[in-house]
Amino acid sequence: MFLVTVKLLPIIIAVTAAKKFNLDQFVALGIAASMVYPNIVALNDSKNVLMTLFKGTFVESNIHVTFLKIPVIMMNYSSTVIPIILAVWFASHVQKLAKKIIPEMVQLFLVPFFTLIITVPITFLVIGPVASWASDALSTLFQGIFNFSPILAALLMGGFWQVFVMFGVHWGFVAVFYAELASQGFDQILLLSISVCFAQIGVVLGIMLQTKDPKTKALAIPAFISGIFGVTEPAIYGITLPRKKSFVLSCIAGAIGAVCFALGNVKAYSMAGMGIFAFPMVIGKNGVDATLYWTFASIVVSFIAGLLLQLILGKSAVDPEGEVAKGKAAAVAQAASEAADINEHAVKVQQAQNTYNQATKLVSPLSGQVLALSAVKDEVFSSGAMGQGLAIEPSEGTLYAPADGHVALVFPTGHAIGLNTTAGAEVLIHIGMDTVNLEGKGFETLVEKGQEVKAGDPLVKFDLEAIKAAGYEVTTPVIITNSKNYHQIKAFATGQVTVGQALLDLE
Repeated sequence: MFLVTVKLLPIIIAVTAAKKFNLDQFVALGIAASMVYPNIVALNDSKNVLMTLFKGTFVESNIHVTFLKIPVIMMNYSSTVIPIILAVWFASHVQKLAKKIIPEMVQLFLVPFFTLIITVPITFLVIGPVASWASDALSTLFQGIFNFSPILAALLMGGFWQVFVMFGVHWGFVAVFYAELASQGFDQILLLSISVCFAQIGVVLGIMLQTKDPKTKALAIPAFISGIFGVTEPAIYGITLPRKKSFVLSCIAGAIGAVCFALGNVKAYSMAGMGIFAFPMVIGKNGVDATLYWTFASIVVSFIAGLLLQLILGKSAVDPEGEVAKGKAAAVAQAASEAADINEHAVKVQQAQNTYNQATKLVSPLSGQVLALSAVKDEVFSSGAMGQGLAIEPSEGTLYAPADGHVALVFPTGHAIGLNTTAGAEVLIHIGMDTVNLEGKGFETLVEKGQEVKAGDPLVKFDLEAIKAAGYEVTTPVIITNSKNYHQIKAFATGQVTVGQALLDLE
């Protein structure tokens, strides 16, 4: 079962990569399926060689087949990671371009068709070979560095391993690990990455001790526990990476701890897990010996180095703007300002006469997934107390005007904006949940209060990934605060929407 899973690894990865890059999942599966299709995989071992490219170099390749007379460098992608991720990323851009060019009435079948017919050949001709060569070249380079100086290799591997994981190139080292294990019975390079887990949780513990933000403490505790067992993604993406300085300190601590492996000439004799599950890797024919003690020393040194570096050098990065008191005061003040402005809108609604506005329509201010307002986790919005409307889970980081009108309200932090349309609708758009706490970080306001705008004009740019990395949801309510001035408010769109598509009908 495990072997089958590994052989179909690109198909599994394609699903999650499609979600990340906003690509149709069935298109991603089609690309992955082509990469592991048995007849195509078999071409890699074909004895029919048409020509040899790059002869005499480390990328020497036998050509077994051509596409439109272009040589295709065949490789076995059935257990690879990087090629399918890059292919899905490329396909997402092809899909986006196809949606702009192809008429909406035929997009359902023509967009996937053209996305596949362009992406699959490019994957086999360019993306796959280049990605595989890059991964192999990196692992070969580190093998050479290790042969030259194990300590230098330890510093580089321990320091950059987390970066390699983020870009997916660490799989090249895994391939070399298995090759070394098969040829000489042990490997000494992949082992250098073990210290990184404990460097990471050392920094996380330092942040837990330094922060005064309850939300950060709540995120740090499970991240610390999972890191002990080798799962560092919650620690990296939820805690240290948003605080860039803390992430750099964890890399430095990982490098320091990895040196212990080099000094002890530690060898890995089998594949095990990360974190505390790594100990079986260093138990060989001689049983428990000095290699296990050096491994334990590396873990302890990494953890202590991460903790001390964070406590001494990383305090300024713990809470927003590096000033806890100032940050809290600013957040409280901004929340009060938001409440006051929202109340002002509510007063306007209550003071409005019982006459109804003329019917009008709003277009989507964002591209993304339409949600019912009741699905929003903040009861202020989901209860309808602010007014009727809907919410959008954005896939792109730019907010546009949903109708002609003027800007009635701009929050200093850029996380919310109010519009009065020329037809009389009062629209409040709130980007994300509790994003006022970011104090404007990740937001760029493009308009001013009182400014006239046209439907489709950009209003705010925001960094989706930075907001998510900080632990906040990006669900964006679009509220008609003077809903009482309309007989009914109906949603035109469901599912995926794009900017400018008909969204709300105000009657």
